Amino acid sequence: MKFSFVLEIDSEAQEKSTLINTLSQSLEDYFKDKDYGNDIKTFYIRITCIKTKPGYEAWYKLIKPKYIDYSKTTSKLTGEILEVFNTFSYNIKIDNEDYEDFVYANHDEGNRILANMLINSLSNLDSLPKKIKNFDKETFKNDFRLFFEDRGLI
Repeated sequence: MKFSFVLEIDSEAQEKSTLINTLSQSLEDYFKDKDYGNDIKTFYIRITCIKTKPGYEAWYKLIKPKYIDYSKTTSKLTGEILEVFNTFSYNIKIDNEDYEDFVYANHDEGNRILANMLINSLSNLDSLPKKIKNFDKETFKNDFRLFFEDRGLI
């Protein structure tokens, strides 16, 4: 399975991008040889770490979980055909009190905060479409938790 984070971060939290990218690479390596079924082969979590200013909340709304079984588009810039297969993604937002706690935490505490947010975000898997029949959600959740437990983050 291909696993990755997509990161949107503001300048105040920029220092935490290394922590998030390192964790993303570790998770990518951890999941690359695992198989949970044919219906989800790519899993993205978009992490939005931006302190929302009053009046701009609509700019950083959470994106609903999304499943794409197949999509084909053509890049307007290069003309290249882009195909997406069996991809599930959702968004988590680090904002308000969580933002302050995360951004100003030391490295270890920042990893723990992020790990707990990611574990809690697995509830998004409960909104998988009914057409996804060949995906072992419980084994994936258990492996995800084990990843963080093995590193002492939860």
